[in-house]
Amino acid sequence: MFESPVKKRDIILFSFFSFAIVFCIFLSSFFDERTKIVFCNVGQGDAAYIRIKNKVDVLIDAGPDKSILSCLGKYMPFWDRKIELAFLSHPNNDHYNGYFFITDRYKIDKFITVNTSSLIVSKTYKKLLSKISEKNIPIIFKYSGDKIALEMGELQLLWPPRGFNSSNDNDFSSVILFNSLLFTGDSSPFVLGRLSHGAIGKVNVLKIPHHGSKNGLTKNFLNLADPSIAVISVGKNNSYGHPSKEVLDMLKAKNINIRRTDVEGDIVFNLKE
Repeated sequence: MFESPVKKRDIILFSFFSFAIVFCIFLSSFFDERTKIVFCNVGQGDAAYIRIKNKVDVLIDAGPDKSILSCLGKYMPFWDRKIELAFLSHPNNDHYNGYFFITDRYKIDKFITVNTSSLIVSKTYKKLLSKISEKNIPIIFKYSGDKIALEMGELQLLWPPRGFNSSNDNDFSSVILFNSLLFTGDSSPFVLGRLSHGAIGKVNVLKIPHHGSKNGLTKNFLNLADPSIAVISVGKNNSYGHPSKEVLDMLKAKNINIRRTDVEGDIVFNLKE
């Protein structure tokens, strides 16, 4: 019989050091009370994950497929399987399809979206709402003026207003402000124009609407928001040509730092108190 080249002592030492590394990672994650915002690289879609003071998990949109699970797996602690607030900006499948996978993997306390009862929505979206209801997750509609208090700041809903009606689904897209980060979903120029009448002020980070489409961001809105950083959630080599040259030129003209998920992958910000 030949002796195994791997000795029992080596296995024990390897196991010990592996455990030590995992334990150190656990401690580092457990005691890190910074608030983290992650614009997840989900391809041609939108998904942003917020971990508030290592306690509360917020998701704003979930991307077009199960790639959102990879993002949550990287940034959400492995011992935490609950998302306190899950937002859907509007019923476009590149924003909501990921929720089919999330509802099977995580517990969601509240599902918050916009009231699109005046729109004709897809069978897939109706299926998602049915699945959410079957799991006894409350579906809550929020409107401009609503605020959700959190341990670090608050989530402010700036759009849509209560009773809003339109035939364009992008006109319903939620606009959410959190600690000088503005999430705009797929907001149309019509929406941005309405917000430009006093509802918007300077922000540090602006999530560029509609993946940088020329049918999203406007110069007037950009001047009012006046961000230091612009984040574009967009898929690499997508068939739509996003982000558009017009939007990129707009941002470059104001010397705004442009961050793109198709170039960088996940984009992470850590907020201090």
